[in-house]
Amino acid sequence: MEKYNDFLSRISYQQPQLQLGEGKFEAAAGVSQKVNSENCFKAFYGDTVVFDLGGKTKKKLNKIIDKLYEEASECFCERLKEHTLHMTLHDLSAADNIEEIAADVFRNEVKLLRAIKKEPIESHKIQMQTNYIVNMANISLVMALVPADKTEWNKLQKLYSLVDKVRVCPYPYLTPHITLAYFNCNGFEQEAADKLKELVEKLNSKSMEITLDTDKLFYQKFVSMNEYMNVFKLSE
Repeated sequence: MEKYNDFLSRISYQQPQLQLGEGKFEAAAGVSQKVNSENCFKAFYGDTVVFDLGGKTKKKLNKIIDKLYEEASECFCERLKEHTLHMTLHDLSAADNIEEIAADVFRNEVKLLRAIKKEPIESHKIQMQTNYIVNMANISLVMALVPADKTEWNKLQKLYSLVDKVRVCPYPYLTPHITLAYFNCNGFEQEAADKLKELVEKLNSKSMEITLDTDKLFYQKFVSMNEYMNVFKLSE
């Protein structure tokens, strides 16, 4: 389990200034897995464990997304629906061909049900703070989150470790974040990048507290990045 201080050191790259590189911005290949050439979400299948967010939190985040699309829409693909906004605890399986992962998804669901039966999750809350809006691997613009303190971090890590026993994550650490928008799959010019950087720096001047609630911790399946379905809640 990653220690709190190590986590803080690892996310030191997160800054008020958005990092997009110089010249034309080129989106990572991962965007085209999820978005077609018309910048609309396409079929993308899988399962995940996420914290759904409270209605007030979603509305606050949606106001930020409003700003992004009002002032820099050319930088992004189709907009995410407000009700889909969430914080991922642990990714499980994903592919653009459902046949590739159907068996894995079935196993994940069964193993997770067994895991929470063996180690029941009591209802509790985890206090988080927004950090900065950052570029996540040239795939998406995300709101990074940090736990209020070491105690809150340990609560989050305990939940992460439980799910990681079901299926080990392809990347080694949890980086808490909420996806705000996926980038334009065709990239965008320097002028648009500069405009987005200026906007994000303004947005990063404010922060807010976010409460994660295990009563809203769900095993979900998805058929695109805009269509998620709750299968079951993890807490008792």
